[in-house]
Amino acid sequence: MEVTIIMHEHNLHENEHFFDHGAAKYDKRLTQFWMKKFYKPALHEIKTEGSILDVSCGTGNLLLELSKRSHKDLHGIDYSQQMVEVAQAKLKENATIQKADVHHLPFKENSFDYVISTEAFHHYYDQQKALQELVRVTKKMGKVIICDINFSFKNIHQLFHRFEPGHVKINSKNEFRVLFENVGLTQIRQKRHYFFALKTVGVKS
Repeated sequence: MEVTIIMHEHNLHENEHFFDHGAAKYDKRLTQFWMKKFYKPALHEIKTEGSILDVSCGTGNLLLELSKRSHKDLHGIDYSQQMVEVAQAKLKENATIQKADVHHLPFKENSFDYVISTEAFHHYYDQQKALQELVRVTKKMGKVIICDINFSFKNIHQLFHRFEPGHVKINSKNEFRVLFENVGLTQIRQKRHYFFALKTVGVKS
């Protein structure tokens, strides 16, 4: 148990350090070209008004796009304080951004109509617990939307695992479906976007 806690703390520290140092250049053109390939498929799932939580929101660009579309009840969390500060400066009063850990979300049950995670799930040290938290804060009949890395070539996954700080696990299409089923999500849909992104959507019944 103590070893597991140490490993989790190490993973959080790696992620925090990596993204704190990357916050200043996160909005550079090349990085955002990559990130848009993950958050645009998520945006397509938001069909109605409602409360929205962007988990691991980075510098807040998905939330910024939603605010431009006149969505009002916007929230974001990230474990990197530097990312949070950039997002807060960018969104101002248009969204509430705070530092938090996806494994312990600071929200009540049934708080949001949409809960989104883009290009981040492979960083979560306990993916089952993280997904349970996403479901917990989602309202009944609300959507959980995850867009994460899933290359067509598995050897690229191995490179990510070796070289990306804080990396935990890239899930296959079937592994994502099983995770969603295990936490009770229904109406599960999956779609590949480009050759490196997989979107999985489930509804809380």
